[in-house]
Amino acid sequence: MFIVSMKTTRSRVIAYAAVTAALFVTVLSLAGRQDTLRAQAAATGIDDSSRAAYLQQLGYEVTPQALSVQEVQIPADTDEVFTAYNALQTAEHDLTAYCGERVKCWTYAVTNYPGETQVQAHLYVYKNQIIGGDISSVREGGFCHGLQPLSTVATGEANGQTG
Repeated sequence: MFIVSMKTTRSRVIAYAAVTAALFVTVLSLAGRQDTLRAQAAATGIDDSSRAAYLQQLGYEVTPQALSVQEVQIPADTDEVFTAYNALQTAEHDLTAYCGERVKCWTYAVTNYPGETQVQAHLYVYKNQIIGGDISSVREGGFCHGLQPLSTVATGEANGQTG
């Protein structure tokens, strides 16, 4: 049987605690990075399935294929209309960085919007990345709001909801 004794000093205890804390922070940051990478992978606009998966993460059920795709140009000079529309975007989507760029707008029919039957999701895609969009009603006097999760829409918390 062996007995090992060590003399501990205050500096060794502090150093051990610092190393342990650094390892803990590293593990937590790597776990958070995996969630971010997963979200970024779902936010790609490469094909219909990845765009639909992005909307499904927000709680919206959509048709498997886009109703339409259009190439649009985000205005180079911002005006009141652009500023108001950009305000609908969530913190993750700010279109000002894309002013003057040509992007694709993919339109999907939303099939599970509460109390509505004619709702569309619009996703703006630039270089295979979803950069913004909205959820809107096509009926007269309808609504338009940003890409908030459907659960916040159902409780009336949607940013910029009109109509």
